[in-house]
Amino acid sequence: MRPLLGLFLAVISTWAQQDLSWKADIFASERENEMAEQDALTRYFGNDKRNTTFFPTWDTMKTKVGDFINVNSTKIKNHNYNEMTAWLQAIRLNYPNITHLYSAGKSIEGRELWVLIVSDKPKEHELLEPELKIVGNMHGNEVVGREAVLYLAEILCLNYGKNKYLTDLVNNARFHLMPSMNPDGYEKGFAGDRISAMGRANANDVDLNRNFPTKYPEHREQSGGNDPEKRKTLPVMKWLQSYPFVLKENIAVMKWLQSYPFVLSTNLHGGSLVANYPYDDSVTGQDGIYTASADDKLFVELSYRYARAHTKMWKTGRRCGLSAEGDNFINGITNGAGWYHLAGGMQDWQYENTNCLEITVEMGCFKFPTDDMMPKLWEEHQFALLSFMEMGLTGVTGLVTDRNNNTVANATISVDTGKDIISTESGEYWRLLPPGDHQITVSARGLESDTFTVTVMPGQRAVRHDITLLACGDNETKSELYIRGRGKNLIAVLSFDEIGGKTVDELARLTCTGDFVIDKDISLMLIPNMTNELKGRLTDFDPSAVLIISEGIVETVTFSVSENEPRLFDKAKMDESLLKALGNSIQCDRKLLESKTALRVDDLQLKKAFELGISIGCEAKDIQKKAATIGTIADMIKNELIKDSVSEFSVVPSAHPGDHFTPDQMILVTNAAVAELERKECVQELARGPNKFYLMGSGKPPYTLIVAVEKRTEAMAYEMMSTYCNPETKSQFSDILDKSTLVFLPEIPHTQLNCHDYDTISPFKLLFDDAIGAVSQLDFVIILATGGMKVRYINDTIGIGKQMAEVYRSNHDLMKATESEGCAKGFPNEKEAIRAFSWHDNASRMDKSGVDHPSDNLDALLVQIGCCYENMASGHLYTENQRAIKSALIERTRGVRIIGGVDGMTVSVDHMHKALPLLGGRRFVPLPNGEHLVKVKTPGGQMHAQFAVVISDKNPTAEKFIGVQSSNMIVITVASILMIIACTFMCRQRVTSVLNRRGFFNGIGSNHGFERIPLYKSDDEDEDEVFDLQKL
Repeated sequence: MRPLLGLFLAVISTWAQQDLSWKADIFASERENEMAEQDALTRYFGNDKRNTTFFPTWDTMKTKVGDFINVNSTKIKNHNYNEMTAWLQAIRLNYPNITHLYSAGKSIEGRELWVLIVSDKPKEHELLEPELKIVGNMHGNEVVGREAVLYLAEILCLNYGKNKYLTDLVNNARFHLMPSMNPDGYEKGFAGDRISAMGRANANDVDLNRNFPTKYPEHREQSGGNDPEKRKTLPVMKWLQSYPFVLKENIAVMKWLQSYPFVLSTNLHGGSLVANYPYDDSVTGQDGIYTASADDKLFVELSYRYARAHTKMWKTGRRCGLSAEGDNFINGITNGAGWYHLAGGMQDWQYENTNCLEITVEMGCFKFPTDDMMPKLWEEHQFALLSFMEMGLTGVTGLVTDRNNNTVANATISVDTGKDIISTESGEYWRLLPPGDHQITVSARGLESDTFTVTVMPGQRAVRHDITLLACGDNETKSELYIRGRGKNLIAVLSFDEIGGKTVDELARLTCTGDFVIDKDISLMLIPNMTNELKGRLTDFDPSAVLIISEGIVETVTFSVSENEPRLFDKAKMDESLLKALGNSIQCDRKLLESKTALRVDDLQLKKAFELGISIGCEAKDIQKKAATIGTIADMIKNELIKDSVSEFSVVPSAHPGDHFTPDQMILVTNAAVAELERKECVQELARGPNKFYLMGSGKPPYTLIVAVEKRTEAMAYEMMSTYCNPETKSQFSDILDKSTLVFLPEIPHTQLNCHDYDTISPFKLLFDDAIGAVSQLDFVIILATGGMKVRYINDTIGIGKQMAEVYRSNHDLMKATESEGCAKGFPNEKEAIRAFSWHDNASRMDKSGVDHPSDNLDALLVQIGCCYENMASGHLYTENQRAIKSALIERTRGVRIIGGVDGMTVSVDHMHKALPLLGGRRFVPLPNGEHLVKVKTPGGQMHAQFAVVISDKNPTAEKFIGVQSSNMIVITVASILMIIACTFMCRQRVTSVLNRRGFFNGIGSNHGFERIPLYKSDDEDEDEVFDLQKL
């Protein structure tokens, strides 16, 4: 059947070839020539599109490269998987000093996704050296790219040290060359195929360039894994909750793309002749809709850079293509969605989720050319590939450091027109830019942002610009005006008085340190003290809303004319929320209603802005709470503004807490929550040095420390505390709070501002030692961190770490789906979703102090709950982890609680644990379901108590009072008895006399009728003596 199908398709290909030859030149009609002077290339570059400094031609590049050794003509042919592997292995063996071969993963059928690195130091990343990549053969039957990658690797190696141009490329960049992303599909294709789909998809018949997570899931095509019938047969690899059908090759490539700081890439396809740039997916999901990215000008430049160095791709007009009548392109480039809509493509996903910029090149109308066609195709593309990859060495590059010369990871580099990128863990950044002047802003959590201007010249190597960021609050960073964020919704926050000014200053500090994260769609102008000199800056900013912060009774006042007020704005609800957040202020003036305030607002001359006055009380206290409240109101105003705008027809869900919380709710996810929790008597604060611990629960063991070791996870810890204390939700956690004690440490000194992976937790030992010093009964710690989507545990002492890790993972929607973690960026040896750690690892052995650490007796659970490349907002973390951490803490209470003992006693159970010391006379021993024999021994090692307990799901917690008095109590009791005996002996005569007079010792008493005769003092006095003795 397959040979017949192949013959049929070959006949079709022959017929099509007669209609439009793959070797034919390209000619434009008069109308097409007119269009070529009106397209995006002309709009951005004008006559410079003809400037060979901007866009070298094939001939220009040939001269620039000079003489070089090309691939042996006998080797320019198609290569199957085994032949491709042999080619790569041969290069690796022949050029070991400049090559390194590795696999990015495996295909469905087990073939390697080979990647060959070519660089002067191939096995290491050199500081500030850009990482560039080429991906071929994503569609298995589109093979020109596969061969071109092999040939490119060959000429780079053959000419190293011989050709100046090629040697310079190898010395100044690290090339990652993936010849085939779809080796399974290749094996199903056939030479001579021009237009068929045989071998296009992977072994599961899924189109890999439709299978990446997409911005608009409803646009996904069935060929990308969205066919309901096909889903039943696909191996589900739920790497992302929202995209459960991303397949093996794509998962491997997604992780690969985020494992290296790639700067520039091209994805090589076949079927037409054009360079295609983002976006591929249009908002409407329709074909022919030009959908520009923020870097549209740069993508046009990159695409035409490739096309112009090809012999004919750059030409306007009809060429051999996907249609039998060919494809028409202007200047040989196209916006993806402007050609046809595609959802789930690699270049769009990469642009949205990494620093890398990628275009897709269609290398010719024959998808699977015959061997004799390959030399011509290689000749046409060889200089285009070199010209394009050369662009990876342009733009601006540098290091981001702080004032102590420490490199700053995850700094945000924002450009005037283009997407944001982030710095590497070594503080490096590379930003490709089109020619011209560009304003660049560099910002990082905990550091004040800085802005500089760079001039990029065509044909020149990257400009080096290092930048040093100062810490938030440094005297050097105090300013009369601050800009925060680079969103399109412009909001100004200003004040005319001292209390308002302090609040605006504090908001500037909080947004700098990351204690308050503004919405990514907002740009804030913060002016603590509004003066006439700053009016021009405010006017140029042209905000959509202005918040005037003032002292005075807590309320809001609108200054705007009615047409500027968002229709969704509800003053009553805003005032109610504001009162909940800040409380009723003391009796004070209503400053916002004074005429001078209204005149100053009117003098701002912001005729189109929504102007809202916010009074925050008359006392200069709780400034941090007030600042966070104002930040939250800015977020709320942004939402009302965009929902009120007719230009906004789609609102993308946000992870930012300010989008979902009112100001009073927002307070509960920051350290401002503590005062409210203490007022409700939910927590007990315990300070030890710089650390503040908050105890919550029954006061009984087990005691669990919950610590946020990163700035990003602090909000989760505070939100957890607030939720567990909230009367409306507290009952949901009674199984935890009634049976255990939680010790929260939501902030640590010098907390980590940058996201990173963990291969040890030993560096936190001193912190946990301090915690045990504050709360001696701690025997377990839960560490909240990011840098991955996985759990790590230490199980050495009480034996509960592994069980807690398994429970946590099984109740976390993202973690439970795969055996490897869902984040790509991290340590190569830390990919398992769950794994054991130890306190005695290599990092611990580096400690030469000889100090014994109490924390060595802690079991631990490290939960990494966010990827480094995600939106750094933290508002979603608790929601995503609430069920997992609750389940783990309930599991923590499964076991037996020993009480009534003394220090020095030990407890052991069924030989399952080593003997555990009682802490403060108490101990909780975690146990699985079943019957267990518990043994308690005295400090001297003698058996004190032995009993059986039964643990079950119905009764997971047992409690046993072992009934022993402390040695101090025994001494006191014995001493008391001896004193009573001594006093009785000394007073025996007087007691006997009294009793004798009462007739206790005369045998017959009063039965003889004799009158009682007083022999010694009075009866009343003697009775007093007896009473005193009784008291003794």
